[in-house]
Amino acid sequence: MNDRCKKLGGYLFQPDHKFEEAHVATYVRELRGGGPFFTGLTDEDSEGKFYFYNDKKQPGESITWRWFQPDNWYNEDCVEVWYTGLNDRHCGERGRYVCEVPA
Repeated sequence: MNDRCKKLGGYLFQPDHKFEEAHVATYVRELRGGGPFFTGLTDEDSEGKFYFYNDKKQPGESITWRWFQPDNWYNEDCVEVWYTGLNDRHCGERGRYVCEVPA
């Protein structure tokens, strides 16, 4: 997924704060009819220490996780956005994603 975004000159969406996360989730829901989408957030290097693939920065404290998330269900290291917040998910699963391209 991130390789496809790089080809476009960008990277997987980085939800820096809950307002950006909610805005993009609403836009995707209106455009594509709902459902979760992958972000560039991961904890694959160290469980529970999330960072962005693109720049290795940690997300701000104001991101919003879904209820009882992240739970690392059978080693989930990637993060997706639902309309109710963030959820950890297996990286190898197929799914939608959003690319962020700098202006």
